[in-house]
Amino acid sequence: MTKEKEFYIDPSWKGVIKWGGPCLFVAGAILVIFIISVLVLQQTLPVPAKEALENPIPPTVLFLLAAIGELLLLPGALALYFSLKDVKKTPMVIATALLSVSVIMFLASRGLILSLSQISSRYMDTTNEAMKAAYLASAELALETQNIYAIMAVTLLSLATIIIGLVILEGVFGKRIGYVVIVAGILSIFAPFAVILGIPIIISFVGLILSASWQMFIGIKLYKMGKDI
Repeated sequence: MTKEKEFYIDPSWKGVIKWGGPCLFVAGAILVIFIISVLVLQQTLPVPAKEALENPIPPTVLFLLAAIGELLLLPGALALYFSLKDVKKTPMVIATALLSVSVIMFLASRGLILSLSQISSRYMDTTNEAMKAAYLASAELALETQNIYAIMAVTLLSLATIIIGLVILEGVFGKRIGYVVIVAGILSIFAPFAVILGIPIIISFVGLILSASWQMFIGIKLYKMGKDI
């Protein structure tokens, strides 16, 4: 059985660690709900522009949920930083910065999808074909832009995850979960390019499941750690 190393954790940050843990746990749980919802609702990803305008409720609900989960990664990242900074500070600073930027990009990306609900009613109400074409072109541009943001966000988040996993190998959570985090980061980095590169979708799916799993597991650990400091 692998024995975890002991590292000093500044007790002045116990509140951040204690409550950042549940945030990370909920972020992981939301990712699981998002995956299940996509499968149940048979939501096409990336979201087609015409589909988003004709039936905006499913993508709006799904990506609003995703945005909430991604926002919760920020306090989770802070909790991870303060629990691991004394293991390897520089890599954790880099990982936290990458993760923070990825969340900003995710929110910008989700915002573009949510904005389509505002023009959906106008698209459906107009009988002018030229106006319909203009609304559809606007939606296509918004979705193409959000796809670019999403690809950059996933790439940065995956790199941050790999770095965090490497630090965890020497930290307080044990090597096994460290390897899970690293594998999740490696598999997730292929998610945006799965269709383009012909990568089996199951690889991206496994990456997302592993990401949700480590976030929930470490979220619980962080909460307990914050209580025990």
